[in-house]
Amino acid sequence: MIDPVIHILLSLGFSLLFLVAGAHKLSNRLRFQGIVEAYQVLPTSWVPPTVVMIGVIETALGIGWLIGDSVLTYLFSAVLLSIYVVAISINMLRGRTYIDCGCGFSVFAGKQDLDSGIQQLSAGLVLRNYLLIALSLVAVLPRSERALGLVDMFDITVGLISALLIYSAVNQLLSNHNAIGAWRNGGG
Repeated sequence: MIDPVIHILLSLGFSLLFLVAGAHKLSNRLRFQGIVEAYQVLPTSWVPPTVVMIGVIETALGIGWLIGDSVLTYLFSAVLLSIYVVAISINMLRGRTYIDCGCGFSVFAGKQDLDSGIQQLSAGLVLRNYLLIALSLVAVLPRSERALGLVDMFDITVGLISALLIYSAVNQLLSNHNAIGAWRNGGG
């Protein structure tokens, strides 16, 4: 059994993750289409509908985490993240680590920033996604029943802020690792 505070933290965190990711992908479909094409795991004709489908699914999962209490939401989240792991791993095995993972581009980036902060494929991304899969599956566990108090609300707020900061820091470290690697290899 997990504490209801943990479940609320997972729900809010995954909701935010999927809503932001879905919004990014849907608001800049052409750029995301280029990223999906670079993976070379789908026939070219499948890429445009897949781009829209991924954005819609991520948005739906974000809403599901926020308003629902469905085991299917938790399991579909794990499946989607697993698909991402497979696509990343296929390209890493092909030696194609130089492509953008598609998980870090920002709809708010200016034209000069479009290529900055990309996250190239790496073992770190695979590990991050495995951790997210494990966390999404924790939500499947039954919750203990107890009333939430003011201290719990404070814990949820601080916990969510901490999780966002840690997630952002990990993404920045992965981007920095790519930039330093390119610099060391004379590519930047």
